[in-house]
Amino acid sequence: MKGLHVVGVSHAYGDKQVLDNASLMIPAGEVVCLLGPSGSGKTTLLRLAGGLERLQKGRIAIDDEIVADKDTHVEPEHRGIGLMFQDYALFPHLSIIDNVTFGLFGQTKDQAHRRAMDMLDQVGMTRHATSYPHMLSGGQQQRVALARALAPEPKVLLLDEPFSGLDTNMRGQIREQTLSVLKASGVATVMVTHDPEEAMFMADRIKILGANGRILQAGRPHEIYYHPRHEFVAKLFGLMNRFEGVVKGGCVEIPIGKIRAKGMGEGRKVEVLVRPEGVILESDSGEGSGGGTPVEVISTHLLGHDNIVRVRLTEKAGDENGKELYVRIHHTFEPELSKRITAAVDPEYAFIFPMDDLDDTAGDGHTPSARSEAAQ
Repeated sequence: MKGLHVVGVSHAYGDKQVLDNASLMIPAGEVVCLLGPSGSGKTTLLRLAGGLERLQKGRIAIDDEIVADKDTHVEPEHRGIGLMFQDYALFPHLSIIDNVTFGLFGQTKDQAHRRAMDMLDQVGMTRHATSYPHMLSGGQQQRVALARALAPEPKVLLLDEPFSGLDTNMRGQIREQTLSVLKASGVATVMVTHDPEEAMFMADRIKILGANGRILQAGRPHEIYYHPRHEFVAKLFGLMNRFEGVVKGGCVEIPIGKIRAKGMGEGRKVEVLVRPEGVILESDSGEGSGGGTPVEVISTHLLGHDNIVRVRLTEKAGDENGKELYVRIHHTFEPELSKRITAAVDPEYAFIFPMDDLDDTAGDGHTPSARSEAAQ
């Protein structure tokens, strides 16, 4: 298989276990994002794949050739990889064209120049070929670093937080341009990020690394977001509203509705996580026609594309009376125009996990979970 194949990799720094039996396969032309919190081993896995660290346990192959195992360590320059770091690492004393031609060994000066100019054209930077890195913006430096990494036509491209130094407005534009260039190149790409939105945008597949260096879940962005198999994975994608409950009659009842607890035994204590977009707010005439639970609006903040609303449960909430919830609304929200607001749950954005299997360290990656479904 062309691409990168990492099998059963474990790594420790002294007594600290950073990676624990991690495996991933990235075919040519695919972008895989390693997503997880700081200290979860993302960059270590990238460095091992690139040959910047010696492998302690496991096996790494590139295009079916073993480049690292217990007896083998192929140096980075002989692995056919492209590296792009968080700080871009451009040579300040070299012009942009010279930065891009730097790694083009074995080519004539004219061949290297043509290849470099072709790559600069792909990233829209040909007019800056004679400039120096300090003369460019952060976004322009990022594009030059990408051109340099792709110029030698690597088998695998390794990106470590490539957009973290860009401002918010620039980041979206550069991400889209980068993805277009990566897809055109057909190179197998591994990208490290701690930004879930970035991973969702860039990746064909996402690998979630837990705090102990184990891969908790792998899949396409849609699968990861809508079918988290671990509470750690669910919480990684932003604010969650948390409830506790007990399975009765195949369902769990929380103050804002009833959710089917598929696969959960009767009487089992569970945790229910509801994404902010899974809380539905409706205006009510005051006669209870909405069928939801009355809530009091505490605050609302416009974020451009949507609103984040904070509400408090009032009557009918039982022991949860006074509990605050976060709600994401994708339209104009003006609570003062309504006499009464009620909240209900959309089961599509609710996830149930057994309380006795939860692990604060996001440990083994085998926690069973039940995909919530609408109660019939």
